[in-house]
Amino acid sequence: MSSITRRFYTELCQTLFRHPSLLDAAEPLIQRVFPWFRAGFYAARVLQIKPQAGCLRLKLKVGQFFPIFTPGQHLQLRVSIRGVPMERTFSICSSVQQLHAQREIELAIKIQPQGHFTSALSGELTPGSYVHLSAPEGDFALSQGSAACLVAAGSGVTPLFSMLTSLSRLTVPLLFVYSYRGTEQLLFAEHWAALQAKFPLLKLVLWDSATRGRLSADRIFEELQPELRGQFLLCGPVAFTQDLRTACLARGVSPTQITAESFGLIQRTAATSQPVRIALGRQQHDLGGQGSILQRAEQSGLVLRYGCRRGVCMQCLCDKSSGVVRNLLTGELSDAGAGRIQLCISEAVSPVELSSEGLIV
Repeated sequence: MSSITRRFYTELCQTLFRHPSLLDAAEPLIQRVFPWFRAGFYAARVLQIKPQAGCLRLKLKVGQFFPIFTPGQHLQLRVSIRGVPMERTFSICSSVQQLHAQREIELAIKIQPQGHFTSALSGELTPGSYVHLSAPEGDFALSQGSAACLVAAGSGVTPLFSMLTSLSRLTVPLLFVYSYRGTEQLLFAEHWAALQAKFPLLKLVLWDSATRGRLSADRIFEELQPELRGQFLLCGPVAFTQDLRTACLARGVSPTQITAESFGLIQRTAATSQPVRIALGRQQHDLGGQGSILQRAEQSGLVLRYGCRRGVCMQCLCDKSSGVVRNLLTGELSDAGAGRIQLCISEAVSPVELSSEGLIV
């Protein structure tokens, strides 16, 4: 289905049924026969849930129709938290072989003590519980056949770990650098020695910043000397990946060689909150508060559709008819005219007008 056809279909379903698809509209009826059914999601059974390095390691059993993923992709995890369905986006950290052989996937979910979702998971889920997963998506992937440098900080190691463990063999040099703070924060600690033994061409650097100091771009290039003609895959906090990308470009690495995923937002830079008006159906809402447009909508009492809250899943895409917004991941400013923006990573820097019925929960 083309993007134009998909958009027309979604808008037609919104107009006729107030839902983005026919399956969404029929969900209550289908659930009378299949209580586990959720439109657009795959049911998965929890096999194991255990804490490790500030994360929850979640092993899930999926059905035969769950699609094969590309290592590095992410998906949406949907869980009922105190009876309220909530969704967040996480990278798959297990190998493709594990899915093929055992119909299992694993997630390593960073626990945010102040977060409503991650902090509640251990109390909501037990072995035997059911959760729901979206289809995997994303183009953060390793190109095999050429030298590569994979650099991760903190929980950014999860998609890179999936790439490494999915390799059946390694025929070109690969530098894998993982920065963490303290041995208690080392994810997948039980696997690293075996992976180094399995792949002679792998140069594995486990960088404990608590004892070795901050892993800077200069230290990577001066001490570890990655192959500049290879692929660079970067994953970690925004400032970390931006610094590395800038350093790569300064050393002559082509932009096409660099792929990065980031988490976290840059600091707010707008001196004052700009007026934001959003049209949801026939109703107009003027947003108060501060922060991203999604945060301001919630501060104003609106309940809007969202997923990851970090600019990945595209669930909070909205039509902007006028105004300038700043992307809180990259700092880039939008055009002043019409366009589509993600509410979770957009901050108004001028008066902004928005409209979308698809955001109504």
